[in-house]
Amino acid sequence: MKKLIFVLVIVAMVFSAVPSYGQFSKVGTVGLKFLDIGVGGRALAMGEAYTGLADDASSVFWNPAGISNIEDADLFAGYTSWPADINLYSVALAKRMDVPMVGSSALAFSGTLLNTGLLNRTTEYDPDGDYSGSFPYEDYAFGLSLGKYFTDRFAFGATIKYVHEKIADWDVNSWAVDIGTYYETGFKTIRIGFSVMNFGPDVTFKVDEDGDGRFDEDPLDGISQDDDNGDGVIDGLDLDGEDIEQKAVPLPLTFRAGIAMDVLENEVSKATLVAELAHPPDNDERYQLGGEYWFQDMLALRAGYKINMDEGGFTAGVGFKWPFSSSGIFSVDYAFNDLGRLNSVHRVSTSLKF
Repeated sequence: MKKLIFVLVIVAMVFSAVPSYGQFSKVGTVGLKFLDIGVGGRALAMGEAYTGLADDASSVFWNPAGISNIEDADLFAGYTSWPADINLYSVALAKRMDVPMVGSSALAFSGTLLNTGLLNRTTEYDPDGDYSGSFPYEDYAFGLSLGKYFTDRFAFGATIKYVHEKIADWDVNSWAVDIGTYYETGFKTIRIGFSVMNFGPDVTFKVDEDGDGRFDEDPLDGISQDDDNGDGVIDGLDLDGEDIEQKAVPLPLTFRAGIAMDVLENEVSKATLVAELAHPPDNDERYQLGGEYWFQDMLALRAGYKINMDEGGFTAGVGFKWPFSSSGIFSVDYAFNDLGRLNSVHRVSTSLKF
């Protein structure tokens, strides 16, 4: 009973404190937004409520402490077809090993790439971009993670990652850190996870890389530029030609608190319920609920719902496992996400445990 009371107090503190922070959130004011797009068919099919359940290589994208649950090695690869012909690719490789000065731990390498192809350049005279040419847009991030159990129930994990974004002539390179905890309460099968994702410095998109005080190719060419307030700044550009750069913008720092519990487990079936609160910096808190049902540890049915979303909220998916050796397992997971007035999103991921 004391353990249960302790768990409930911790969860209540987090769920009450995080919403209060949202009163000061600024909607739509972050950069490198691709870091906040979820990956992995299993997690996404359960409404993205994965922080308290994370136990595979994809955990690095939700709660890095979750890789501590990997028994040997796990290779993950994911694909997301986003609206407007945007494609997101993700990969992670996690391996348990003895790390000097740390001991038995799990190490993981991960990468994310967002690809849009060339985009049409638009102006007030060419709003459809038929005659103004095109420009590149690219995002990618690479991370190194470490997860370790410090007791038989408590695990801690962290990720350090390099992030990059290029929009036409604007370019930025920076770093970010993810940290997370995973706690097996010992009461029934309740697990609790907390994570802070994308903690790092504000980023500034520099344009004048060669230091000549001007744009080689002005991405705002043809657009009316007025200094309305007389501060010498036009659309974030310094008129004196000495410091041509945009104002700094924050990373999509996100707080997550999740809980998971197995409500059914026997030789044939296993069912798990999950719930999570996610607090992004540029929108209201999201409350995410989900569930997973396994039959014969081979076929999984999943569903979830995200509350307080601008569009849609329902998620669903399936998963399959195929043992191919005494310890090797290959799995495929699919997730569907309803986005309301936007196109529905389809995600596929694979995992190879060996």
